[in-house]
Amino acid sequence: MPKKPPKNILFLSIEDLNDWIEPLGGHPDTITPNLTRLAKRALNCESAYAEAPACSPSRTATMFGQHPWTSGVYANNHKSHHAFDHGARTSLVGRFKDAGFETFGAGKVFHVAPDHFDDADWTEYNRIQIEKFAPISRTRQVGKAGGNTDFGAIDDDDLQYDDHNTKWLIDKIKTGDTGKFWALGLYRPHLPFIAPQRCFDRLPDVVADPPGLGLNRFDPDNETLHQPLPDAGKGMANGSRMLRNQLNRHDEYKDFLKAYLASVNYADELLGNVLDHMDDCDLWEDTLVVLWSDHGWQLGEKLAFRKFTLWERSLRVPLMFAGAGIKPARTSEPVTLTDIAPTLFAKMGLDIPDQFEGQDLTPLFTKPTAKLRGNAVAVWGKGFRSDGPQLAMSARSRSHRYILYWDGTEEMYDHAKDPFEHQNLLSDPSSDLPETLESLREDLQLMLPEDFAEPVQPRGINS
Repeated sequence: MPKKPPKNILFLSIEDLNDWIEPLGGHPDTITPNLTRLAKRALNCESAYAEAPACSPSRTATMFGQHPWTSGVYANNHKSHHAFDHGARTSLVGRFKDAGFETFGAGKVFHVAPDHFDDADWTEYNRIQIEKFAPISRTRQVGKAGGNTDFGAIDDDDLQYDDHNTKWLIDKIKTGDTGKFWALGLYRPHLPFIAPQRCFDRLPDVVADPPGLGLNRFDPDNETLHQPLPDAGKGMANGSRMLRNQLNRHDEYKDFLKAYLASVNYADELLGNVLDHMDDCDLWEDTLVVLWSDHGWQLGEKLAFRKFTLWERSLRVPLMFAGAGIKPARTSEPVTLTDIAPTLFAKMGLDIPDQFEGQDLTPLFTKPTAKLRGNAVAVWGKGFRSDGPQLAMSARSRSHRYILYWDGTEEMYDHAKDPFEHQNLLSDPSSDLPETLESLREDLQLMLPEDFAEPVQPRGINS
C-alpha cells in the first residue's frame, strides 16, 4: 500500500549559490556545515542545472515549470507576468494554494519588482525592502563597476534582509502543522557580498583561488583561456570585463572571493536556523523539503564574472530533496530546475498540470541510478531588449557539454577529462567526435519548439 503524501512543503532557495558548497566538492575554503547537514538526509542532485544563467528567466522557469524558450522569458528585463497572467495563480505556489495549502513566503522566491508582486499566490508574504549599504570596497567607492557591486564585512549585530525573513518564516512553522507551503528565498550570496564579520573571521586570511581558474594567478589581461573559444563565447566572457579590471586595479580580487565565501557561509548559517526549527518541531517526516539555487556564479574562470554564460560554473546549482521518507542518496542524472514543479506535485499526490514541461524526478527518490531524460538544456544570448534576440543553447549530458551559438559556432567539453571546460574539443577541426556531438545536437533539437529560429516574445514586455 503506497505511503500517504507529505503534509507540508518547505521550499528553500538561495540566490546566486554556485557549486562551491561542501556537498558538491567545490571551493576548498567553503564553510557550509548546514548545507552538508541537509545533504546527508537528502537526495542530492549532483548534476542539476539552471535553464538560463540569470535570475528572472531561471526563477520563472522554476516557479512556473516552463522552459524559457516556451514562455519567452529569457532575460532579467523579461518578467514572469509578461508570459503568465498576473493573479491567475498559475505558479507552483498559486497552484498549491488552489489545492488547499496555506502559502507563506519571505525573501526572494520569485524574481519580481515590488509593483509586479503577485499577492494572489500567497496566504501571507513578508513584504519588506532590501536594505542599502554605504560603500565598503574600493571597487565600489570608485563607482565604475555598478552600484550593487560591493563587498565587505558589517557588524555582527546588524540584522539584514535575510535575517528578518528567516525569523519571520520560522515563526510561521509550528509543531503539528499540516497543509502548509513555506517558502524562504535567501538573497545572499547575491551582490553586494556583505556579511557579518564573524563569517569573514571563519575563513583563512587569504582564500584559495577558484578551482578551475586556469592560470597560476588571476590576470585580467591574460586571455590565453579564450583562445579555444569562438567569438561569441569570448563576448560572453568579456561582458564582465569592467568588474574584472576594477578588481585587479584596486588589488581586491582575493577580497572579492573571500566576501563571496563569507556570504555563502552567512546564508548557510541562516539555513541552519531553519533546520534547527524543523528538528524542534519534529516535522521532517511530515514535510517535503526542497533546496535550490537559481543559477551558479563565476569568479574569474575564463576571466568571466557573475553569471550570463553557458558554462558549467554559471549553470550548475545545488538541488536537494529531503524529509517525508526520502532516503539519503546521490544522483548524477542531469536534471534542471524546471523539473522541481512536476516533482513536487507528483510527490504530494497531485495531478501534474499540463503547463509543467519538466520531468518528474520522483523515480530518483527510490532509484538514484535511474535514467531519465539524460540531458539538461539551457539558453542565453544577447539583444534581449530587441524584438530579435540572438540565442545560444547548451546541452549538458552525463559526460559532455555542448554549446551552439547564434552564429552557428560551437563548443564542446569532455567533463570526465576536463571538468573545468578549458579544452574546447571543437576548436580543432580534426577532432573525431561524430557520435557524441550528434547526440548532443539531437538533444537540443528535441527540446526546442519547431519555430525556435524565431524566438518567442513574452507578452507585455514593456509593462
